[in-house]
Amino acid sequence: MNMSQLAQNGGRRGQHILSDEFYIYSTGRPAAGLAALATSTINIAIQADSDFLIEKLTFNADIAGATQTDSSRLIPNVSVLLTNTGSGRAMMNVQLPLSGLFGTGQLPMILPRQYLLPASAVLQIQLVSFEAAVIPFITLNFIGRKLYWTPD
Repeated sequence: MNMSQLAQNGGRRGQHILSDEFYIYSTGRPAAGLAALATSTINIAIQADSDFLIEKLTFNADIAGATQTDSSRLIPNVSVLLTNTGSGRAMMNVQLPLSGLFGTGQLPMILPRQYLLPASAVLQIQLVSFEAAVIPFITLNFIGRKLYWTPD
């Protein structure tokens, strides 16, 4: 989706995009790992100064900060559900495997269509662990652009 299509179809009526800038919203590394068979809900508040256009998704997972190489990269047995709490709409009909929705920093998941979150929206992330014993620390990154609009 280019910027003119966004302004016409997904943006704010009667307004135009003044500028956009690269930005990443992240869950950050949690203070504790996701326990085996546990559920965790994380909320990311979109800043009020701009809308956010999600373009790519990445994740990182580790166990107690242990060193990893490409061949030993941890892919946790975790599912994820993303919901825009402002609209109440989930981005998928069921929870999906983490590795099927999020890529690595070297090879991010590029969304087939960018997803627009309005200013002040809250993106809710629900993680469910299916690990038998491993307690991974999981960081999720939402890569995209902040969109600044003309005043009303």
